[in-house]
Amino acid sequence: MLSERYRPNTWDEFIGQSTIDEIREACGDSWLFDGCGERWLFESDGIAGCGKTSAAYVTARALGCSDFAIERIDSRSILVADMRELELSMRTYGWGGDAGRRCFIIDEIQHLNRDCMRLLLGLLENLPSHVLVIGTTTSVNWADDVDGLYSRWRRFRFRKPDAKAIAAHLARVADDIGIDVPSGFDFLKYVQGKYGTDIRSGNNIRECVDQLPDALRRFARSKAA
Repeated sequence: MLSERYRPNTWDEFIGQSTIDEIREACGDSWLFDGCGERWLFESDGIAGCGKTSAAYVTARALGCSDFAIERIDSRSILVADMRELELSMRTYGWGGDAGRRCFIIDEIQHLNRDCMRLLLGLLENLPSHVLVIGTTTSVNWADDVDGLYSRWRRFRFRKPDAKAIAAHLARVADDIGIDVPSGFDFLKYVQGKYGTDIRSGNNIRECVDQLPDALRRFARSKAA
């Protein structure tokens, strides 16, 4: 899939997302990992595909974790027993990176059940100093039922990327993979058609990339008809 092929791997590859500059700057703070672990939350209000998980990986690498020391956790399938195993796993050091640091990315954290959330609160209060936990979520009220859980994070809010920035990115993708762009094809109109004006239409960001080749072919056929 094109969206996976062009998933950002460096800070400069993110498009239309101003919070990336905030995260990048925060990675340089001198007090990071000063006696305790780090707890960062990348959140958006209903918008999927805007770069949260990709940013989690880039952040982990920027903070000294090797790819071998980054673990992604699917919150949809995690149980209480898994949370207890996670606590044990956090006590070991990573390898191939800086100071044995390890990163645990809890993806779509709002899907954790209540018992797991309570255990997570305890984990976050006692993180080993080499551990980074990054949660991603498309819900801004996921932790309302567990007092104190929401306040434990350093939070970064992802917004719906600018349609013009997405359109410019798609034009570069088309050029990079050598797809012919028919005369008259408007990348911005294509994005706006997929993207819409409703903030929750941000779920179509990946579709804008993945369905671009088909859209170009359909446009070319319509011009030839």
